Amino acid sequence: MQQTNYRITPSETQIIKAFAIAAMIIHHLFWECPEYGVITHSVAIAGKICVALFVFLSGYGMAMTFPKNIDGRLNTAKTSLFFLCKRYTKFFLNYWVIFFFTVPIGIFCFGRTLEIAYGENSNILVCLISDLLGQRGFGSYNITWWFNQLILALWLSFPFFYFAMKTHIVSSIILLLLFINPRNILHILEIIANGLPIYVLPFCMGIFMALHSDRINKILNYLPPRVVLYGSLFAAAGLFFLRGIPLFPSFSYFRVDPFLTVAVVLAVVSICRASGKRFAFLQYIGKHSMNMYLTHTFIFSYFFSKYIYGLKLPIAMFAALFLTSLLTSIAFEFVKGKTKFYRLQEWIITVLSKQISSASN
Repeated sequence: MQQTNYRITPSETQIIKAFAIAAMIIHHLFWECPEYGVITHSVAIAGKICVALFVFLSGYGMAMTFPKNIDGRLNTAKTSLFFLCKRYTKFFLNYWVIFFFTVPIGIFCFGRTLEIAYGENSNILVCLISDLLGQRGFGSYNITWWFNQLILALWLSFPFFYFAMKTHIVSSIILLLLFINPRNILHILEIIANGLPIYVLPFCMGIFMALHSDRINKILNYLPPRVVLYGSLFAAAGLFFLRGIPLFPSFSYFRVDPFLTVAVVLAVVSICRASGKRFAFLQYIGKHSMNMYLTHTFIFSYFFSKYIYGLKLPIAMFAALFLTSLLTSIAFEFVKGKTKFYRLQEWIITVLSKQISSASN
């Protein structure tokens, strides 16, 4: 009997990112706007799942790409350092391109000054540097950039969780404690980053599923593919409903996210396997998801709010913001291509790798 491979491929990762960025746009457009109807408002609340999806995929992707041929503690430390430096370099270079383009436009063209963004009594220079380093949280020039602080902190914790998730017993205990959060002990992590107590669990689940993909794949193959497909779709729909309309106080909002994330991921993989289609357009959207995340709030909130909300119909508002964000990302990537941005990025990564290698010898 032919087995189905339920491991997440890079192309399916992009498809899930496309779903996540769409959910983010819906969430930001309507979660504070109940006037657009119960359904729209509920879907917008459920759209917060976007954060858990991005975090899960980050953990999964890092675990899948982390070098496996590690011998000895020194090599482990060196490998981890280079791995993280490469990831941070890519993030900051791409983030700074958008930062240095959008912030001046916000200041000089739309009147969103640094004093307005950071507060008149704030130390503007300190706030600006902190924002450039992705550490301003909800006090960022663009409030949506609070996610930067979260994901950067999670990446820093990756080596620890990677080795912790390797052992079945240890990983099971850690995942259970992260979900139960006894006496809100994880609340202290808010000092490091906003949302860290909530999103460390889906991040670790992504790492766990990557490291144990063989066993998970074997278990899923005990079931007929149709059962996995329809079961994951039903679970995703049901949990999405509970995420938007909390019927059970003890299992609502963020408590649903880890399970909904897994259901959505498995549903996407199952659909791709069953249909045999590539969903090229969704992959294309996924590749632009980071730029869309970094820019869409400028469009609908800071720069062109009256035009987006002036469309009145939720579907029209969503379509306008989604397409505008996508076109903005395409423009950024066009400029990057013309200016040899990615060649510079690879050169910087090569230099860093040589520095790390020489420092550890």
